Amino acid sequence: MSMEDGHGPAEEKLARLRELIANARAMPMSASCVINRGDVLAAIDDVIEHLPGEIARAQGVIDESRAKVAEGEAEAGRILGEAREHATRLAQHSEVVRVAEELAAKIRADAEEEAAALRKETDTFIDSRMASFESVLHKTASQVKTARSRLAERSELDPKAEREAPMPS
Repeated sequence: MSMEDGHGPAEEKLARLRELIANARAMPMSASCVINRGDVLAAIDDVIEHLPGEIARAQGVIDESRAKVAEGEAEAGRILGEAREHATRLAQHSEVVRVAEELAAKIRADAEEEAAALRKETDTFIDSRMASFESVLHKTASQVKTARSRLAERSELDPKAEREAPMPS
């Protein structure tokens, strides 16, 4: 096994250690076995000795990959920013934008003119309705005054009391 197939020397050493234990002489009628203590300890020490270096190399590869990704993201951000600035400049100088702004100004002016006309038409309608209501009120007030005057003559009420009479709530 090697680094190319995804396994490093630590995996190879652990596999040899497993093989030592798996091939150890079995004890009769037991799950226990007899192993050479020196061989197993030497295999374990070999793994312990080389494992930190492999972990450090792997961490180095990870750190290098992260740095490359960050570098790529920064470059992509810079390119995207330049593209946005370029697109903005193109849009500002475009004839399409100029025509659209003129059209928008005309639409806005037309809408304001129409709103003013509608406001005037509405005010005219409300004024005519209020004038009609005022006429009805005046006519009604005149009829009430005439009725009170007749009532005063018939019942010989004091005309001064007529003016001081409390208004109903």
